[in-house]
Amino acid sequence: MSKYKVITKGIEIDVYDILVAYEVVNPAIQHAVKKLLKAGQRGYKDKAQDYDEAIQSINRAKELEEAPEKDTSYFFRNLH
Repeated sequence: MSKYKVITKGIEIDVYDILVAYEVVNPAIQHAVKKLLKAGQRGYKDKAQDYDEAIQSINRAKELEEAPEKDTSYFFRNLH
Protein backbone atom coordinates (compact mmCIF):
# COMPACT_ATOMS: atom_id res chain seq x y z
CA MET A 1 0.00 0.00 0.00
CA SER A 2 1.20 3.52 -0.81
CA LYS A 3 2.40 5.65 2.10
CA TYR A 4 -0.43 8.07 1.28
CA LYS A 5 -3.24 5.48 1.37
CA VAL A 6 -5.33 4.65 4.42
CA ILE A 7 -8.30 2.44 5.01
CA THR A 8 -11.25 4.14 6.66
CA LYS A 9 -14.70 2.62 7.12
CA GLY A 10 -13.53 -0.27 4.95
CA ILE A 11 -12.60 1.96 2.00
CA GLU A 12 -9.06 2.57 0.78
CA ILE A 13 -8.45 6.27 0.11
CA ASP A 14 -5.46 8.53 -0.28
CA VAL A 15 -4.78 12.22 0.14
CA TYR A 16 -5.77 12.87 -3.47
CA ASP A 17 -9.23 11.38 -2.87
CA ILE A 18 -9.64 13.76 0.06
CA LEU A 19 -8.54 16.77 -1.98
CA VAL A 20 -11.04 15.90 -4.71
CA ALA A 21 -13.85 15.26 -2.21
CA TYR A 22 -13.30 18.67 -0.60
CA GLU A 23 -12.70 20.40 -3.96
CA VAL A 24 -9.30 21.75 -2.92
CA VAL A 25 -8.04 23.29 -6.16
CA ASN A 26 -5.28 25.63 -5.05
CA PRO A 27 -2.06 23.65 -5.63
CA ALA A 28 -0.29 25.27 -2.69
CA ILE A 29 -3.12 24.26 -0.33
CA GLN A 30 -3.06 20.75 -1.81
CA HIS A 31 0.64 20.58 -1.00
CA ALA A 32 0.08 21.84 2.56
CA VAL A 33 -2.71 19.33 3.23
CA LYS A 34 -0.53 16.48 2.01
CA LYS A 35 2.29 17.60 4.31
CA LEU A 36 -0.05 17.93 7.31
CA LEU A 37 -1.80 14.59 6.86
CA LYS A 38 1.49 12.67 6.84
CA ALA A 39 3.69 15.00 8.92
CA GLY A 40 6.84 13.23 10.02
CA GLN A 41 5.66 9.88 8.65
CA ARG A 42 7.24 9.77 5.21
CA GLY A 43 10.65 8.74 6.45
CA TYR A 44 12.96 11.61 5.57
CA LYS A 45 11.54 14.75 7.21
CA ASP A 46 10.47 15.26 10.78
CA LYS A 47 7.13 16.71 11.87
CA ALA A 48 8.54 20.17 12.53
CA GLN A 49 9.99 20.41 9.03
CA ASP A 50 6.73 19.22 7.45
CA TYR A 51 4.80 21.79 9.52
CA ASP A 52 7.18 24.56 8.45
CA GLU A 53 6.81 23.57 4.81
CA ALA A 54 3.01 23.43 5.14
CA ILE A 55 3.06 26.99 6.54
CA GLN A 56 5.18 28.10 3.59
CA SER A 57 2.70 26.50 1.22
CA ILE A 58 -0.27 28.17 2.92
CA ASN A 59 1.48 31.54 2.69
CA ARG A 60 2.07 30.91 -1.01
CA ALA A 61 -1.60 29.99 -1.45
CA LYS A 62 -2.58 33.32 0.09
CA GLU A 63 -0.25 35.11 -2.32
CA LEU A 64 -1.79 33.30 -5.27
CA GLU A 65 -5.33 34.15 -4.23
CA GLU A 66 -4.69 37.73 -3.11
CA ALA A 67 -2.43 38.98 -5.91
CA PRO A 68 -4.30 41.95 -7.43
CA GLU A 69 -2.26 41.89 -10.63
CA LYS A 70 -3.15 38.26 -11.29
CA ASP A 71 -6.68 37.03 -11.84
CA THR A 72 -6.25 33.59 -10.31
CA SER A 73 -9.95 33.34 -9.49
CA TYR A 74 -10.63 32.11 -13.03
CA PHE A 75 -7.97 29.45 -12.64
CA PHE A 76 -9.32 28.18 -9.31
CA ARG A 77 -12.98 28.23 -10.41
CA ASN A 78 -12.39 26.31 -13.63
CA LEU A 79 -10.09 23.47 -12.64
CA HIS A 80 -12.84 20.87 -12.23
